[in-house]
Amino acid sequence: MKKTFLFIFPLYSALLAIDVKVTVVDEVGDAVVGAEVQIILVNGGKETMNSGKSNHKGQFQADGRPTNLMMIFSSKPKHYPARINEMKARQDLDFQVVLPRVQNPVPLYAWDSFRDVPVEIPVQEQWLGFDFEKADWVAPNGKGRTPDILFRFKNEFKGWQDRFESAQHLEEIITISKKVYAARKEEWTMDKFKVSAGKWDGVLEISFPGKGDGLYVEKKILTYSELSMPHSAPIDGYVPSWVYKSNNYSPSACRKDVGFFLRTRVRLDKDGRVISANYAKVIGDFCLDAARSSFSFSYYFNPYPDDRNLEFDPKNNLFPKDKPGTNVYNR
Repeated sequence: MKKTFLFIFPLYSALLAIDVKVTVVDEVGDAVVGAEVQIILVNGGKETMNSGKSNHKGQFQADGRPTNLMMIFSSKPKHYPARINEMKARQDLDFQVVLPRVQNPVPLYAWDSFRDVPVEIPVQEQWLGFDFEKADWVAPNGKGRTPDILFRFKNEFKGWQDRFESAQHLEEIITISKKVYAARKEEWTMDKFKVSAGKWDGVLEISFPGKGDGLYVEKKILTYSELSMPHSAPIDGYVPSWVYKSNNYSPSACRKDVGFFLRTRVRLDKDGRVISANYAKVIGDFCLDAARSSFSFSYYFNPYPDDRNLEFDPKNNLFPKDKPGTNVYNR
């Protein structure tokens, strides 16, 4: 029995082994030769790292035991690096990693309202213009001058959150809430309490001020890369409107694996052809807070007409450094 066990154990271990192949390419699908690649397999708290360079086909291969956690890192000079965390590797894996080339990073207006500066909606059920060069609403609701994009919002109170077990429990929480406000020397109102304790539905509509302006949905998003979207905005394929519906009592619908290109400030000739336009991109979703009447998004705006390049140089944000939301490092 002992000899049989010793014979079977190596065979069993071999059956457990998995093969991981990584193919490194650039944004047009050409092999990236000589890229640094690291594959880390985590099993039972122990890490196994395989590292080397991609071959003439852009490939690097490693093996190890199956795991629920795998990480891949890859880089090469003059390319944007890749960092892929928390992948599953329960069986053989053939994975492609894209390292976009560094082409022509340029200064842009880059602003990320996820950084503690959500866009508060001053008026509901009205179209409001937002200026990308000011990161603000157009006057009279802000300091903006040129509306690059339009938003219209409305929300609706749908009752109390499910955590309130009864009407008596709700009254107890209201009493506690009033005491907290009093301790902070702030005015308590039922409207404020509804925001924090209520169920809310919200709708955010997106439109544009001019004919030819619009939004393009980019489906090729590299969430693991510093340059997650293509270097330049497309010429065609823009749609004039978009709608978001959200609530605060279901799992978040805010996605990271999506992006948009925007065309704005469009000028048309007499035949309706675009003769001038400005371009921007939004990385991720427009994320709506239905209860607080606000939303967040991250955009990059090129102020030079007809320049579709949106490869951002983080050292040259056109916004002042002291403006909230401008500490942006993604490209």
